[in-house]
Amino acid sequence: MQPNPPVPHTATVDDKGVHVTTAAGKSRTYSGGEVMTLTQVIDLAEGSATLCQSSSETCLGLVDESTELASDCDVLIAEITEKGVGANLIDKCVFLQEQLSLQAAAAKKLHDQIQGGEEACRTASANAEVRHGQIFRAVADSPLTKPAERDFYNAR
Repeated sequence: MQPNPPVPHTATVDDKGVHVTTAAGKSRTYSGGEVMTLTQVIDLAEGSATLCQSSSETCLGLVDESTELASDCDVLIAEITEKGVGANLIDKCVFLQEQLSLQAAAAKKLHDQIQGGEEACRTASANAEVRHGQIFRAVADSPLTKPAERDFYNAR
């Protein structure tokens, strides 16, 4: 059994975007941001990967800073204990040290997750080029300025 042949949609373009109407009468408007070229997809994925990379570096900085502050709390606790200032202050310093350790662990976890996102963005960019790059370049390099008539695509 053969599937039903594709039915063409009508499309108009104006300053609000591309308006597409199906044969069933349903319509949808795509703004300029929704209809993307392959180059735009690749650029967006690479830009996202770069953003992930900088965010990942920020997380590592936070891990280092939190770890350093937690070790400073050790020194502070030792000084407070030596001077005999009070158990309440020591408890608060210990709590602060625990919170800094939790912050460092959370930042490390976020760093690892962001690195996974960066890898996914770079993979998507590379796959888009590999899978669609040749046809994209063929269309871009073609001297034709409009698609073929429907009969061309239906010819067997």
